[in-house]
Amino acid sequence: MGVREIETLADAPTPAEVSVSTAAKIGRWLVRIVELDFTAPLSFILLAIAYIGSRVYWLNLGYGTDPDAWRVAMVAEHLWAKGEYLPSRLPGYPLHELVTAGLVKQGWIWTNLSTVIISLAGVYVFAALAKKLELPNRGALTLGFAFAPLLWINSVMTMDYMWALTFLLAAYLALLHRAPTLGGISLGIAAGFRLTSLFMLPVFLLLLWRMPNRDQGRTFAISAIATTALAFLPVFATYGLRFLNFYDQDVQIEEFIKRLGKDGLGIIGGVAILFVLLLSIKRLIRFPLDLLRDAHVLMWVAAIGVLFASYTRLPHEIAYLIPIFPFGYFLLARYLSRPLLVAVLAVIVVAGFVDVTSPDDTAGIDASTFTSARLGKGMLLSDIDTLRNQKDFAEELRELTTTHRGIKTPATIVVGFIYPELVTLFQDDLDIEVLEEDLSAISQLSDKGHACEPICGPQPTLEYVWLLDFDTFQRYKEDGRFIYYTADAARSTFAVYGYRPGYFGAFELQLSRDNPSLGAGTAATDR
Repeated sequence: MGVREIETLADAPTPAEVSVSTAAKIGRWLVRIVELDFTAPLSFILLAIAYIGSRVYWLNLGYGTDPDAWRVAMVAEHLWAKGEYLPSRLPGYPLHELVTAGLVKQGWIWTNLSTVIISLAGVYVFAALAKKLELPNRGALTLGFAFAPLLWINSVMTMDYMWALTFLLAAYLALLHRAPTLGGISLGIAAGFRLTSLFMLPVFLLLLWRMPNRDQGRTFAISAIATTALAFLPVFATYGLRFLNFYDQDVQIEEFIKRLGKDGLGIIGGVAILFVLLLSIKRLIRFPLDLLRDAHVLMWVAAIGVLFASYTRLPHEIAYLIPIFPFGYFLLARYLSRPLLVAVLAVIVVAGFVDVTSPDDTAGIDASTFTSARLGKGMLLSDIDTLRNQKDFAEELRELTTTHRGIKTPATIVVGFIYPELVTLFQDDLDIEVLEEDLSAISQLSDKGHACEPICGPQPTLEYVWLLDFDTFQRYKEDGRFIYYTADAARSTFAVYGYRPGYFGAFELQLSRDNPSLGAGTAATDR
């Protein structure tokens, strides 16, 4: 070996140096991603491809796990068939129901895809807000927001949550650009999709009051209220002020805690939040002072407080907390170090796939809740299971009742929770009508609706209803109808109307499961 070859070998990097160099390159790439501006065209296009691609699997699984999604589809179909607008449920969601009516004839793939697209627009607005607010690590923050499991699930079903969130964020961005009229219109549109978005009006006014452009508050408020009123004209025309009715039922404290614990961020996501906050005590020391001197920090905290308070009033769905996410994430970006922020956002996303679960989700919280805890499916995978199980339940129920196995006619089937999905899946075979006009009903099409075969005459051979109040139940019995019910309908009848149909001569249907959301032979979910 010559002298020159020896010198070349001496100058060559060692394996350790190569390893350090590779690690450094990876580190630099990760830093670039963490700091990436997703409002830049190329970055956003790449994010959009990943965002839409991650949702494709859900598109053809139905309108959603929430019966309200199927109610919206019922409204859209009824509008086409009868030319009559009846809200899916009070107080009404007119803009979402109108959008769905324009797409429902193409099926749930297109209505779900519309939610994906508007949700992606919301991600872009979120990224623009993070940039305008000069938040650190906004690339990681945007990715964490885009793939948060609760937002992921609701971005791919025919529901209004993400529509409202996108326009709510647009209102905030408009205010930052000193466009109060546009901001007010955006907030009014958000309220047209989901009326509770209007709870943000005083929060935004607080922001304006703390900023140099406080004189824009009146313009903003008038624009928001006027746009909301215009959006709700179809509802108001039918119901008047009675449109402010809503489903008011107490939720047990145990159920409230379980929903917060497992369905918001996931168990491991929630624990991770608490852990990183404890590790960030030194940074959080300046938080009280920031409330006084930073209008945006005060506004984020006020938004979380107002929205959470509204949720505690009627904590029926964890998705009611979706508007809290962007403001909570802004606070995390403000007070967490880069490693802790990236770590906690990653854990929240992972919780959508793998999370701590309890074998018996229907039981109360006791010692076994903790001693039997184990790793299981996160909320994303559980959502897929639920979509399939609900469809299987509806199909099994339909098969049982149409083959007349042990069913005497004329029969009324009280189906409970699954009614909107059942009648939407089999709408081509059924005559769907309003059983009785009742403007006090939360949903005339479902709560007071019925679906019949062959037609909804005085004595249909086969009739499906959601629930029956006791007077209607008694009238049906006197008319000689045979009444059957699912186990889920029995629970709901007792909760809503205070009686048990089995005690008064109705017959329970023998199905493979007693809950539409559970698999055959299953006692509880995997969540």
